[in-house]
Amino acid sequence: MINVIRLTVFSFFGSVAFSASAGAPPIPPGPEGWKFREELANDQVPDYPAPKGKPWLENRISRCFFSPIKRPPFNRDELLDDIDYYPDAYLARLNKEGVNGLWLSIKFSEMTPDAEGKFSPETLKRIAKLRRTVEKCRRHGIKVWAFGIEPHWRKADDPFFASHPEAKGVKTWTGGHVTCTSVPAATEKLEADSESIFRSVPDLGGMILIVNGERPSTCLSLCSPRVDEPEIDCPRCSKRKPWQLYADIAGAISKGMRKVNPDAKLIAWFYNPEARPYRGKWVYECAKHTPPGVVMQYNFESGCEREQEGKIRCGGDYWLSAPGPSGIFRQLSAQSLAAGKPLAAKIQTSCSHECATVPYVPVPGLLYRKFKGMRETGVKDVMMCWYFGNAPGLMNRAAGMLAYEDFRDGEDAFLERLAKAEWGEDAARMGKLWRKFSDAYSHYPFSNRIQYYGPFHAGFSWTMHPLVSMRSLQRSWKPMEAPGGDLMSECLKEFTLEDALGCARKMCAPLDDSVKTEIDSLRAKYASDLKRRRDLGVMITLMNLFRSAEHIFHFYLLRRDAVFASRIDGDHANAAGLVRKMLKILDSEKKITLEMIPVSADDSRLGFHSEAESHQFFPEYLRWRAGEIEKAQREAEAVLAALTAGKPYPESEREKTAQKMPCRLLPDGSLSITWRCPANGGEVVAQTYDLCGTATRKIFKAQPAADGTFTITIPPSEWNRDRRLRPAWIVCRQGRDFNNGGTTWAYPDLPMFPEARLEQEMLTGDNFALLEVQ
Repeated sequence: MINVIRLTVFSFFGSVAFSASAGAPPIPPGPEGWKFREELANDQVPDYPAPKGKPWLENRISRCFFSPIKRPPFNRDELLDDIDYYPDAYLARLNKEGVNGLWLSIKFSEMTPDAEGKFSPETLKRIAKLRRTVEKCRRHGIKVWAFGIEPHWRKADDPFFASHPEAKGVKTWTGGHVTCTSVPAATEKLEADSESIFRSVPDLGGMILIVNGERPSTCLSLCSPRVDEPEIDCPRCSKRKPWQLYADIAGAISKGMRKVNPDAKLIAWFYNPEARPYRGKWVYECAKHTPPGVVMQYNFESGCEREQEGKIRCGGDYWLSAPGPSGIFRQLSAQSLAAGKPLAAKIQTSCSHECATVPYVPVPGLLYRKFKGMRETGVKDVMMCWYFGNAPGLMNRAAGMLAYEDFRDGEDAFLERLAKAEWGEDAARMGKLWRKFSDAYSHYPFSNRIQYYGPFHAGFSWTMHPLVSMRSLQRSWKPMEAPGGDLMSECLKEFTLEDALGCARKMCAPLDDSVKTEIDSLRAKYASDLKRRRDLGVMITLMNLFRSAEHIFHFYLLRRDAVFASRIDGDHANAAGLVRKMLKILDSEKKITLEMIPVSADDSRLGFHSEAESHQFFPEYLRWRAGEIEKAQREAEAVLAALTAGKPYPESEREKTAQKMPCRLLPDGSLSITWRCPANGGEVVAQTYDLCGTATRKIFKAQPAADGTFTITIPPSEWNRDRRLRPAWIVCRQGRDFNNGGTTWAYPDLPMFPEARLEQEMLTGDNFALLEVQ
């Protein structure tokens, strides 16, 4: 098992403890990103030129950069504390940058009276603070939008279900039930709740509501966007069309809002992030049946397709590297416009899941193309960020200008106008640098798995492992659990390790030594200008993140090939040459890590991830990482010494102590695995990794025989007859699905299941056994 200690992260309501690598420094209390909040609170508002004319993009809705997300692990609710997350100078800056809306999270049950019509003290406190926030933002020309996923799923004994048992819908993976909105009492409740919220806070600009996707809420939320005619396991809703359910839900909430504020809008968000180039017909039907006062919103890039490394890739949600719109969004636009219905876009502005540990990615050229596509598809409202992607600065300001842009004079002219306000005589130089970064960023691997678990967020704070450790990768959007890891297949999915390395190299290629020289020249010129110096520091950070990602992909590719050259082919000399290249990478990574310490110290925004509410890198952590690199260098030197002495690539402690499952290699090259398990548990599911954890996890199934044995035969086509990718690690289970927490039998024995992780199920590399060929 991985050696862990308890690491405490401080929130404003106490501390939250979680695991991280032994010896790692604690994440700064606060978090450190609050330094930037204090700077914004006392900042001089930039005097940007005011745009001319009327914006074609009416509502540009962002979110506070440093406010709590009302989610685990901290569960901080900004409406329950006494902290001002909206300093006047900050709001004035957002206004100057063109932001005219901010969203924050609420839950209907926490903002409305109970069954007896009484408001709890906590509800009154939330309402009072929301009123103050709305009023303060209004003074700066910014509307506040309430965001939610409503109606929230309910427990079986919820008072509403007790009063209206017919409204109890399908039980879901949450353990609770959705609300059936084909029951009049359910839509009446939605209307009453939204009216109550607006009577309490009448100056809200509107609501943003996820009606399909993210988590269960109603029978509509259970409709899969992958099929044309979704099956709904509800006696009432199954007889109706999804668009009718949509009209009921959105219509009821909109009606309640508009009783109080006729100008308020409901943005109904269909959050369908699936990386597929098509959607079910019912989704397009909903676009044609949007009720009055409601705007349908859809992810602008989800379903985009791009060719990378000789293959067509399809992306899910949140891309700056792919401007969009997707073919899906274009079809929705056509349906909406034909029916005279509005359509809003969900995008990311300052940064995205691709790399969310910098305040912004300096690619305004890509944003230009995105906004041009929005205008062409008739978009009038845009949700500009999720919990991240909302930092004030370059990309926010570019978005504000683009809301007025007619796109007649082209991208280059726009970039020069954008640069002029802050870079003056160096505007042309900066425009060229932005183009270089756009060229680089457009090669980002088009894979959500790489976004979620890959090294582009915090590569130069990852640990490196010359020996096969099977350590899981860090979730980019969560507070740091264990930096790095070597189970690279967790971030690959549609990509091979070679594909990922190829894309990373293409990202680094445009940002060559000439770009570094130009940035260094500007840093010297603007050394006494803190804001310009930090802008250039963001560029340095990104260049180093891209380079670290390239190094990490290459390091583990070299490690895989060295292990097999030595252990399978007996070519220890070839393996030694590969390890020498690994040592060069470690040396380069140490230099990058040390270079980043003063850059990070100069700008507290760097490393801060708004959804994690904490830093993924900071000076103390980088110093620690430099020491970890030295340990990895010593470990790699020991590997090299063994290979030079004619010995095989050493096994790690993980390999030595792993439980073993015997298997046979059949004449045709197939692997045959026979094992005994309880015969009454039903189907056996086996999942495998290759020996070095570099290929996508494979899933195989078998029915047990009467004697309690099962046999799984894995043909060589599953690993393309590449011995390096042949299954070597295995976990078997029988019974319930991993995502539902638990099973009736498993091998190796799992006394406690790991936490479910997005797209990974309840799996970690340290819970796998080794296949042992007999």
